[in-house]
Amino acid sequence: MILTIDGVEFDVKCEVRREATVHATEISGELMDGTYFNDVDGTYYDYELYFSYPLYDRDKYAAIYEALTEPVDGHAFVLPYNNSTIEIAARVETVSDEQIETDSGFKFWRATRFGLYANAFSKQVSLAEVITRGRAPIPDAASPSIGDTYVWDGTEWTVTEFPDADDIAY
Repeated sequence: MILTIDGVEFDVKCEVRREATVHATEISGELMDGTYFNDVDGTYYDYELYFSYPLYDRDKYAAIYEALTEPVDGHAFVLPYNNSTIEIAARVETVSDEQIETDSGFKFWRATRFGLYANAFSKQVSLAEVITRGRAPIPDAASPSIGDTYVWDGTEWTVTEFPDADDIAY
């Protein structure tokens, strides 16, 4: 595969593992009516790469290693994604490898593994997309009250009023 780091291409054989994290905001959670509100704001793609073959080309290996271990907040990577590629801004937190010496004294690095953690969403939700997917926007109420809760019943939003704590007699 071609691994691209900050515009520099490296032709390496490696195994690739990816993980998508659909991120929700801190306002997600169980509502008073028992339903779950998931305020999704985007998807991160994190990757783990493993050089499954040793790189006998010492200069190529040194260039990759130096790029990956540069103390920066992130790199621009081009990585495999489905049947194409994706460009992500990601940080590298650890790089691990091992050095092997043959009987003839030749040394090379192998078993190189590193993780790439996305610095930004690759997919981000917009209100227009939510509406397009079938959930109507919260209705404009003729006289909305502070504290009104809107409940989605699968077809429309309805206002559900919960008692104000100040009005409850103990």
